[in-house]
Amino acid sequence: MFSLKKETRQTRARLLLLCLFVFLASCAISLGYGDRLLLGSYEKMNDDDVKYVQTADVLLETGVLSYNTGGEPSTFIMPVFPLLLAGVKWLAGDEGGIALLRILQGAFQAFGVYLMFILARRVFQNTRISMTAAVLLALYLPDYFISASILTESAFRLCLMLTVCCLMRALDKPGVGGWAMFAVFWTALCYFKPHAALLPLVPGLFWLARRYSFKKMLSYTVVILGVFALLMSPWWIRNYEAFGRFIPFTEAAGSPLILGSTAFGQVPDGFYEKYPEYGGDVMKGSDDDLAQAAGRMIAYGFMHEPLKYAAFYTFGKFGGLYGIAYWERPIFGMTWAHYFPVHAAYVLIGLYGIWLSLKRKWIGAYAPLAVLSYFTLIYVPFIAIPRYGYPNMFLFVLFMSPVLIGLFDRLRARKAERPYS
Repeated sequence: MFSLKKETRQTRARLLLLCLFVFLASCAISLGYGDRLLLGSYEKMNDDDVKYVQTADVLLETGVLSYNTGGEPSTFIMPVFPLLLAGVKWLAGDEGGIALLRILQGAFQAFGVYLMFILARRVFQNTRISMTAAVLLALYLPDYFISASILTESAFRLCLMLTVCCLMRALDKPGVGGWAMFAVFWTALCYFKPHAALLPLVPGLFWLARRYSFKKMLSYTVVILGVFALLMSPWWIRNYEAFGRFIPFTEAAGSPLILGSTAFGQVPDGFYEKYPEYGGDVMKGSDDDLAQAAGRMIAYGFMHEPLKYAAFYTFGKFGGLYGIAYWERPIFGMTWAHYFPVHAAYVLIGLYGIWLSLKRKWIGAYAPLAVLSYFTLIYVPFIAIPRYGYPNMFLFVLFMSPVLIGLFDRLRARKAERPYS
């Protein structure tokens, strides 16, 4: 699946040059802008990126994984990104480590262009469509902001692309090795973001649709969960030693739940009258308290404002994830607002491509579409913002590419049919 041997020398050269361009452009923007693209301030420690840096510093100094907790251990975040950040700072020093991380993320973005080609080729069996998808991803400007950011999104997207590729490869050629590789990258996703935990439901649906025997499904499930347990065991052991109980991922579900349950940012009218114990502020309390408050707010909202909450949990959540590009700091004087028409075109044409693939029953499109559906629906109970939707944008690019190729071919055919004047 990953080989380019069957491609022409010209195609391989073009893809290599495209990946090289993305890498060099990412590095130039990242290193040129530097800390001007930070979301927070090192003095105030007021956003995720600077808190990640603080976590890496504490980890290097004390060996303790903390997050906004001083030197005390924390389970608020998953450990892989802080470990990666600590590793590059250990190799290249304080400022050099941040630069090295940005260069590494530039390499992630460039490798993602190659994977975009591989994935589109597998889905559509067409080199023109594959190259178009790679070019469209290379031209998606928010990628260059992400490569400069000290956030999990660049590495997470790369792991997600590899997971989708391994999923499709394992579905094509079922076997223990294929599903073990899928499990490796799925576990990597979980080490970045716990919401990937239920992703094996996707291959399970394909096993049922293809009528795999119970014995075969059981054996593949054992392989996937076995690899997952083996790779997650260091995190589980650490949590048990630090907190005396089994913590599979993090203890931070309450905050995104409560933030995601205020319809369009508003607490339902009359909620505080029914629940005066919140004292007019539903955002206070422990993680369990916040989760309970979120459940109450959702139930109250659907009972008293059903149309508003129905709109919020459908169009509102989708718009929150994909309505605007994730681009929080200006690059070349441009912001997400300037880029809005282009981003909207990516999403809308991608949606049309999804509809077309379902209408024409393109079998190869079902697996990536299922993954996109999963990573969209999983945010319905939680806060849905462009940062969380960003890693899924390559799947819109995937479905966008055949639409543009088809449009180009129709325009060229019409031009050829016109009589000469």
